[in-house]
Amino acid sequence: MEYKKISVPYDKIVLADGSPNEAYLAELRDSLKSLESADEKVILEPSACDAACKDTECALALTAAYKHCARRVKDCAAVAGFAVPEAFSLMERGGELAENFRKELLEKHPHYIFV
Repeated sequence: MEYKKISVPYDKIVLADGSPNEAYLAELRDSLKSLESADEKVILEPSACDAACKDTECALALTAAYKHCARRVKDCAAVAGFAVPEAFSLMERGGELAENFRKELLEKHPHYIFV
């Protein structure tokens, strides 16, 4: 099956103070719900976070932010899964960080696939 990718920018899901941007997440959920009638399946792709993320602390913050995002769109049948942030592949311990990302999201969403 082919999946459409939808970019989910980090700076849209997290406010400047580090708290979740619930207004944006609600809009994202609404747009994903609208895809259900077309029976589309999408992969949510973290974006606008790769250049700035260079250490483990940042990678864990990214994981937490996208885990929260996944919780907000959990009832959207159109979501097939997530792309693992590309920044992880450039980091020391990148494989562990990518695995942690998958593990954290799979905790509540065992049906997700990762690309």
